[in-house]
Amino acid sequence: MALFLALYLVFVAVVPAFALEGAASTAPAAIKADVMYWEGNELIVKEISGHEIRLVVTPATKIDGVVAGRLKTGDKILAQVGEDRRAISISVQVPDAGGR
Repeated sequence: MALFLALYLVFVAVVPAFALEGAASTAPAAIKADVMYWEGNELIVKEISGHEIRLVVTPATKIDGVVAGRLKTGDKILAQVGEDRRAISISVQVPDAGGR
């Protein structure tokens, strides 16, 4: 009987831990960055912290606020990034007018 109780307690503790591991990696991350350049289907950006990141842009990526059809060097963006660095959405951030 004690063996069954021990197995039950291990099962109750281990199964939820495995479920949480998979759930944590599927949430998209938000990245604020400056556009540096394009390289094929990858957009190279620099985060505020100074780290360079390569975002994979696919036809499914939703891009908002782009003038002239494409992101350009110096654009400030907010990107939602999923697994494998794929950009889910990218929106150009318009700077404030300075209190006017």
